[in-house]
Order: sequence, then C-alpha cells, then structure tokens
Amino acid sequence: MAAPIEVICVDMAGTTMSDDGVVAGAFRRTIATMGLDRVSAARAESYVRATMGQSKIEVFRALFGPSADRANALFEGAIADVAREVGVSALPGAEETVRAWRASGRRVALTTGFSPETREALVALLGWGDLFDLRVSPADAGRGRPNPDMVWWSATRLEAPSCEAVMVVGDTAADMESGRRAGAGRCVGVRTGTDDEATLLAAGADAVVDSLVEALTDGRG
Repeated sequence: MAAPIEVICVDMAGTTMSDDGVVAGAFRRTIATMGLDRVSAARAESYVRATMGQSKIEVFRALFGPSADRANALFEGAIADVAREVGVSALPGAEETVRAWRASGRRVALTTGFSPETREALVALLGWGDLFDLRVSPADAGRGRPNPDMVWWSATRLEAPSCEAVMVVGDTAADMESGRRAGAGRCVGVRTGTDDEATLLAAGADAVVDSLVEALTDGRG
C-alpha cells in the first residue's frame, strides 16, 4: 500500500506562479548583455528552453563558463525588472490549493531553480510570505534540479517519515527527474508551464494533470 502524502514539494514558475514570459525575458536580456553574436545567442536561448526548471547558476556555468557569475548577477537584476514591468501572478487556484493542503495537515515546500534572492523578490511581489511552510533554492539544499537535493532537504526539514510520503509537483522534466532520483512517492506533472505531457511522462511523472489543483485528485492522503 502506498504511503499517504505528508509533504508536497511544489515548483514556482509555471506551476504555482504564472510565468508570462518573465523567465524567458530575463534570460534574453542576460544573453544580450553578455555580447553573444546572433548564432551563439540563438543557441544559448535554445539551451535555456531545454533546461527550464534547473538551477540557473548551473545553466549559466554551462553557457558561459568562467563568466557564469556575471551572467547570473545580470539575470538576477533582469528578472526582478521584468517581473515588475509585466507583473507576476499566482496561477488560478494555486494559493487556495496550497492553503487547503496545509489545512489538511500536509506540509508544503516551494522549490525553485532561482537563487534565494530572486525567489524572495518574487514571493514579495506575489504576497506569498505566509503561504508555504518552507521555501527552497539550490543554494539552500546543495545542488539544483535534476539532482534530488531540494526534495531531500524539504523532506528532512518538514519531517516527512520517508521520501515515499513526499509528492513532487512541477511543470518540467527536471522537476520529475528530481523527484524520481529522490525516491518521492509520487511525481505529478502539470500542463501550466514549460514541458508537454509526453516529456513529463518520459521524465518519470506518475501522472500529468491540467494544474496543481488536480495533483491530489486520485485520493491519496
């Protein structure tokens, strides 16, 4: 018999927060500022799309090597600027669902590939200061997705009896792979973000649903 879900690790952009091009726009500004030629910039944008959900500093290390820290600093500034310009919002039903999960006795961690500084800037813009039991970035846990560290960190800090009692919810293959590597009891992909259903299932999703509102509709609990 499957363990009841006691801890839920839920992604940020594309899962709980509507992206609306904020992340892609910040990456484009960063790539432009780094002075790449047109062909290199196109390749960099393609790589960024393929690695959505992963640790942003690791993406920049792969793209820019020794200049990764500069690129990351540019991205940090760009995403805050873009978010203020275009606005950020919770996906429909996200806040209500997280509060309902917590009211039922489950603990909920917000996990993201953003740095703690970017994460907290977005949390402030969204008014989410009290929404989650825990907020986690790669810098807090060790390594970013697709590694399992953020799931393990959340499970430990939120006192899950085992990783089988953890559910991971996200919109990217990296989310699903991270959950699988961590031994999470359930990995649920959502259609509100980056990757399509086939990609999410191939990465290890147990199910793919329209939004996080439906993540526990199979009755596990």
